Amino acid sequence: MASFRLSHELKVGALLAVGLAIALVTVLSVGERQGLLKQRYRLRAQFTDVGGLQTGAQVRVSGYQVGVVDDIRLVEVNDSTRIEVVLKIERSAQRWIRRGSAARIGSLGLLGDKLVDINPSSRDSAVLHDGDQLATVTIMSPEEILARASEIADTLTSTAKSLNNIMKKVERGTGSLGKIIDDPRLYVNLDSLLMLTNQLVKKINSNRGTAGLLLSDPSLYHNINRTMVNLGEVTDSLRRGQGSLGRMMREPELYRTLDSTTQRLDGLLARIEKGQGTLGRLSQDEEMYKSLKESSQELKALIEDIRRNPKKYLSISVF
Repeated sequence: MASFRLSHELKVGALLAVGLAIALVTVLSVGERQGLLKQRYRLRAQFTDVGGLQTGAQVRVSGYQVGVVDDIRLVEVNDSTRIEVVLKIERSAQRWIRRGSAARIGSLGLLGDKLVDINPSSRDSAVLHDGDQLATVTIMSPEEILARASEIADTLTSTAKSLNNIMKKVERGTGSLGKIIDDPRLYVNLDSLLMLTNQLVKKINSNRGTAGLLLSDPSLYHNINRTMVNLGEVTDSLRRGQGSLGRMMREPELYRTLDSTTQRLDGLLARIEKGQGTLGRLSQDEEMYKSLKESSQELKALIEDIRRNPKKYLSISVF
């Protein structure tokens, strides 16, 4: 009976020892993954949206795990709400995380668990220490990517339907494009146009026609060159003040004379418009205009009568 109890106690003790060993291995394994048995320090990173990131999520440097997310909390920054993520990172990775390094929210796969990925900066920058803040980069989440992809797919589907409708119209010969493709006159017209173009090119190459003569006649170049030379001489003469136009451009007295004449002419026209002076009264007085018109008509009638009956007005007496 005593031996049976001893055997039972040994079994229980062995079972407990195995359980403790398994628990110890588990704790060591978890501690290894979580960095519990390694020296570590903490960095802070602030995001506007963490996309469902949880504590215990992986922290990686260029894809290599160096720590875990220790805490996530809301903070007030310049009258706006931000999400501060506390990262617990192994000391061995401290030399890779320097000023200018940027943290971003990523995921394991397209729709996997969230993680924090740190992009290291130049080795010339200063190392970040415990409690320092990391710069952050906001990237499009997988959900937004899928939403954008869905919108693009819808747009492509709509475009494909529109193209299909256009192709059906083209096959039936309807619409402008369909008529162009099905109408044989287009080919005939294009063929005629090519023939005319070929004939024109041949004439130009053989120095026939206006275009051919223009391209091959050297006198055209000489005439243009002489014209440009003459134009340059005229411009130079104007610049030196030679000739009537040149003197007009360079002599201020002539300008003042023309300006004075213009002012006097403008004053004369103003007086005429106001009815001042003889011309002004003539332009404004309708009775005078009618009288002059009647006198003109009477004079015209008198001249006509003299032409018809000169003897009536001329009397010749012979002594």
